[in-house]
Amino acid sequence: MISKQDLIKMLQKEFATTLKVLYAFPENKLDFFPHERSQRAKRLIITFIFEMFLIKIYAFGENINRSIFTEYDPKDLPTLISHFEQHSSDIISVLENFPDNKLSNIVEFAGAKFTVTDFVLMMLHDQIHHRGQLTVYIRMTGGKVPSIYGPSADDSTTNF
Repeated sequence: MISKQDLIKMLQKEFATTLKVLYAFPENKLDFFPHERSQRAKRLIITFIFEMFLIKIYAFGENINRSIFTEYDPKDLPTLISHFEQHSSDIISVLENFPDNKLSNIVEFAGAKFTVTDFVLMMLHDQIHHRGQLTVYIRMTGGKVPSIYGPSADDSTTNF
């Protein structure tokens, strides 16, 4: 099992990377989607925030009004980015103070059982997956994809 400190470091690194991708997304392209079965860019970004709510509810036992999942509709990218920053910071803060022995507690979600650690990692991996989708959207809308795990052809600060 991953230690709490390693989990926190991983979350901090990946949240910062997701934030970099969010800042690279063209602000006026939130309605973009590349295919009729694809989600709009705004919906992908909202998914990042919803995953934070799911961590708060299922892993940390917070009582969050679930109507947030149907009523949440920020109008612009700066608001979405601000909310992502706030909720990702909240996750880190709660986790820093979360008792180590509770990381192995069982979480039931979507018909499956996970430890708290595994649930948080699953939400993080889903964020990484959708972040990859969003980088394709960035390129398709004329934006510049930032470096993520290595150089990007669009990032002039990296060398090949």
